[in-house]
Amino acid sequence: MESASENKGSDKKKVIKKDPLKVVARKPFVLESIEPTKDKEKEMAVFTAAKKLSEYIFVVTQNAPAKFRWSIIAKLQNTSIEVVETLYLANFERGAERLRLQKIASTKLRLVDHYAEIGYKVKLFPFKRLVFITRSVVTVRGLLAGWAKSTLRRDKAEADCASGKGEASDCEQKSVQIRLEI
Repeated sequence: MESASENKGSDKKKVIKKDPLKVVARKPFVLESIEPTKDKEKEMAVFTAAKKLSEYIFVVTQNAPAKFRWSIIAKLQNTSIEVVETLYLANFERGAERLRLQKIASTKLRLVDHYAEIGYKVKLFPFKRLVFITRSVVTVRGLLAGWAKSTLRRDKAEADCASGKGEASDCEQKSVQIRLEI
């Protein structure tokens, strides 16, 4: 009989209290490559690279100290999102407006790089993360420069066709291509 009463007392489940301040270990963020994909059916490489950069910035800064969270971290995250946003807006424009938006995106990329350097200096993240962010910014800026160069070439060709300076066959191909894109 005594053993039965002892069993009742030992059947109580032990409640393990978890420390709410204990940091949960997560799988590390692994980015296979910062180079854009070569698949032509997907979106342009500049968009893919910019989105990967923005995603990486959010992962790197998620455990930042509270004293920096509403200053440098917020600026870094918001500017990285604004880069992607500006690129998408530029994609829906033509001519001078597209070039203006591309220039704004390039300027914002420089700001992302600047904020990342400040983040490193105040020890928000280690040097290797700064290097990755900087390389990603350089990659996106290179892709953006190529896109801007292509836009200038295309605008020049369209202007030549409109003024009658371009060859007739080239102008016909361009007008068909433009109609298909719209």
